Amino acid sequence: MAKEQVLAKVAADLRRGHYHPAMQRLASLTAAYPDDLDLRARRAALYRQVGNMVEAGRWGFLTEDAAPEEIAAFERARPAAWARLLMLEVKADTADNLGPAAKDRLTRLIERAGQEGPARVAWTDAGPRPEISGFWRNGFPCLLAAAIGLSIAALAVVGLITVIRWVR
Repeated sequence: MAKEQVLAKVAADLRRGHYHPAMQRLASLTAAYPDDLDLRARRAALYRQVGNMVEAGRWGFLTEDAAPEEIAAFERARPAAWARLLMLEVKADTADNLGPAAKDRLTRLIERAGQEGPARVAWTDAGPRPEISGFWRNGFPCLLAAAIGLSIAALAVVGLITVIRWVR
């Protein structure tokens, strides 16, 4: 179903006072379009309307109209910066598309996540992930492959010696 059709159904649900189906439809849309800021704003407005400040802060985090008490509720619910960053469910670094307040919030969150660890934030196709250091990304797999190779060679030598002893 097209995005516009789903949004029309959301509007119809809300006119009838059916909030739960509207939330489900918006959740499906934001899963399909995770970087669509308009959908995030609509979802935040819906949660605001039903009084869920934590979710309103979560989905409004990247919008300009998020109220400070909503952001504070989201931060209290998820005190770890990495947890909050992952809960935003963004797939790309959207900082260039944000307004000044949202961009400032996201920048501070990314900096704090990098400070709290396990590593600085790196953007991948799957979204934000801890940046892997050079050794763990490049050197460790080689070291592991060498250890496995040496183990196989050692087992082959032991097997060869055992076969030679049986033959005698």
